Amino acid sequence: MREAIGATWITGVVLVFIGMFSGYLALSINYSKAFKVKDGIVDRLEKHSGPNKESIDDIASMLEQLAYNSKGSCDRLFNNDTDARRTSKFIGVNKTHVSKNPTNGTYNYCVLRINSNMTNGAVVDDKKGQLSAAYYRVIVFFTLSLPLIDNFTNFNVTGETININYPEDDYMG
Repeated sequence: MREAIGATWITGVVLVFIGMFSGYLALSINYSKAFKVKDGIVDRLEKHSGPNKESIDDIASMLEQLAYNSKGSCDRLFNNDTDARRTSKFIGVNKTHVSKNPTNGTYNYCVLRINSNMTNGAVVDDKKGQLSAAYYRVIVFFTLSLPLIDNFTNFNVTGETININYPEDDYMG
């Protein structure tokens, strides 16, 4: 009888370690996928000079190739962001649908425009006489879903583009 109880306890310990290892593996795979998506979005925003039709379509095709479906809330993230309060120009995107200043919705990724405050070598638009450079903060979501508990936790990955002179951000308003 003693050996049966000991074997049951060892089996329980082994099952706990297998569960922890599987959870860690699932988390690391989702996290690396979110970083890949974030890097792809940042690259496409830099390539197309901001969130315009070409970049949104290019990003949508990348999301389809990577089978990215995670979603999160943009307004909750940007409400406490001092840069968001300063510019108040951010969008939430569901594949190809763009929402300006999104509230109470879930989106695949969010983009915040931050006007650059450069003193040396500032780019000034001749027509408007104002600074015409910005960079974009991108937020991508990933979730840890377990079979019994759907959407266990929601994490996000943040990245920023380089300074873009004369940005073409049709969707930023």
